[in-house]
Amino acid sequence: MPAIDSIPDDRTPAVARHGAIHCCQSGLGESSLRLSGALAGPLCEAITNASTAVPELASVELLVLTGERTATLVVHGSQTAEHNTGWLADGAGEAGSGRTAGGDELAALLQRRLPDWYGIERGTLVLDLIGIAAAPTSRLVYTDEPPSGSALESLFREIVARNHKHNIPTVGQLLVQRESTDRFRVTARVADIGRAERPLGRHGLAASLDASPSCPIDRTTPDGITSSRRLADDYWERNVPHSSRFPGLMTSPGTTNALAALMSLGFRDSTHEYAALLQGRPAADPYEPFPVDPTLALSTAELEAILDVTPHYETCRWPAKPTRFAPRFIRETVRTQAAGTDHEELLRGPHPAMTELGVQTGGSLRAFTGGWLEETGYHAETLDERSRGDPHFRGHPNDDADDGPVVLVDPNGESSDQVVGTAGELIMAANRALREGSHLLVVTPSRETAQWARDVLEVPYASRRTRDVQQVYSIPAFVYTGDGDIVVTERESQPLYWTVSDGQRSLYVGDRCLASGPVTAPLSSYTFETPRLTKRGDSMIVLNDDRSVRERRPSLAACATDYRAVRRPVLPIQPLFCTDVTVAYRAGSSLVEPIRSQRWDDGRTLESRRRHYKRALETFLETYTVGVSAQSSRTAPRFFERFLTWYDGRITWPVPTRDRLSRALPNWVHARTDTREPVVLENRSWWLPVADLPLAIAHGRSSDASAHHDRSATE
Repeated sequence: MPAIDSIPDDRTPAVARHGAIHCCQSGLGESSLRLSGALAGPLCEAITNASTAVPELASVELLVLTGERTATLVVHGSQTAEHNTGWLADGAGEAGSGRTAGGDELAALLQRRLPDWYGIERGTLVLDLIGIAAAPTSRLVYTDEPPSGSALESLFREIVARNHKHNIPTVGQLLVQRESTDRFRVTARVADIGRAERPLGRHGLAASLDASPSCPIDRTTPDGITSSRRLADDYWERNVPHSSRFPGLMTSPGTTNALAALMSLGFRDSTHEYAALLQGRPAADPYEPFPVDPTLALSTAELEAILDVTPHYETCRWPAKPTRFAPRFIRETVRTQAAGTDHEELLRGPHPAMTELGVQTGGSLRAFTGGWLEETGYHAETLDERSRGDPHFRGHPNDDADDGPVVLVDPNGESSDQVVGTAGELIMAANRALREGSHLLVVTPSRETAQWARDVLEVPYASRRTRDVQQVYSIPAFVYTGDGDIVVTERESQPLYWTVSDGQRSLYVGDRCLASGPVTAPLSSYTFETPRLTKRGDSMIVLNDDRSVRERRPSLAACATDYRAVRRPVLPIQPLFCTDVTVAYRAGSSLVEPIRSQRWDDGRTLESRRRHYKRALETFLETYTVGVSAQSSRTAPRFFERFLTWYDGRITWPVPTRDRLSRALPNWVHARTDTREPVVLENRSWWLPVADLPLAIAHGRSSDASAHHDRSATE
């Protein structure tokens, strides 16, 4: 679905079916009036007759909807291959009742063919309430010969009944398009509105391979018929040690169609099929690379078999705290009243908030993310009061405890948006998530921004000044001396930057070092060869580095004309962030994390595979380790573990064994075996070995209780 930046008004539905026909089964309130016979024949006759009598009727849609008590049936005719008549419809000129076709004829035929006890009414079906963020949605596809009428008979009835037995609110959809006198093309889908198990990103998709999705179509159908959500099982598998925390998503041996493999993941997370269900379109093009048929080609008799969709009397309870709600129906004409049934018991009438619930309104990243989390079934905690590096929400699909941090990142965003706008603050958020043992979800507004955020987390330093010296990121916050003075430099001086090397953190202006100290010590303990500012009365005093008075200024703002504050450096508490991090971007109404597949060689021969591993190891070593002398005790603990998390995040090949990696280490790396680790690097260490560093020190503060830690630096 497209992104929603603004809505036309608070009354117009985004996803709707104007001119729809609601077929109300009898006996909902009075069981003696319930019907037990199959009504597929009358339904089929009404639809086939209407498609013959109304030339402009291009498609007929049947929606089996879970109301507040049980399922009911809505029929809609369209003059195009799509049925959405709300303002989110593709092709704005066809929105509203202009897209509807054959409504009067369909209503009359349904009234004539269905039993007299049935109620027939026309109006507008409002689907906004079921949400536009993707819900688990299965499309019926078949792999062998087209299914027979007997295989399709009662198929949808069984699916809905099974879901209701487990209290799963459901939307079933059949799209019927006539091809010739006795041939029809049918698209069949089922969305589990009451489930919160749509996988998100690489971690979620990999986890879904271990616990295959409980697709109602695949669970119910005979051999040869399966669900679109199960196609990924043919292309992907998970292969990691039980104790590992990285996803381990890899293509299955023998997979040759890379395009189909990647596209199958899009069906796994339901993004494509749920959007197609809301728009009411066949949307079969993405299935071309697959050895399946996504559309049923049926005779009239076979069509009748699959149309056994009403009546339904199975009850279904919505979740106690629903994040998606039953559709609403704006009644315009009640042609006949159902016997023993209050029509409102099947589909409630309009509600003042029905065009707001389930629609992610507002153009801000915060409003979108909050709406997406809620629709996806996570009652995330919104954190309105936050400091730098704090999450914006807590609770998302990829955190085992369901309270993992969610941060919103946009380096091009406005300060009023309250998003993370600097690499330094993003590293602060990653540090806090790691220290909590939580999975971090990073949400960005675009694919390009997501790539920037991923680059920052995977290489959490700004640049490499020399072979063993890294420039680290900083945040626009003041650095204070032990006396509480603000550290500044003259504005005309060269660029300022912080570096780390050999356990030391240093401040430079150009090539001149202004301060240096151990990375484990607070910045307030450093000696700065710079001016500093202090407040005395109503004035700001500029001091020299020996604290003698240089000059007096009336305010902090007045100092900014000639001085600039030193920005506070931020250190990561591990060499890189790959494990327990998902970086996603907003794509329309969904969140997407691209699946990367990088190769350093073509991988077609055993020799090229060895070169691939060797080059991957060299890249990792050059990026995250530095050389140490033979006398140094520093090493790179958990080297292979961290390499494999890094490697797994950018590849879809099988993860190599540690023995194979040991043989692929370059000659310039000296390694030995150890009882605690398979391989210890003797002449390399991590670029910043500070895993136990307190967050206050890593984030450049004197302590967690620093009174100054949220004040911004003078630019």
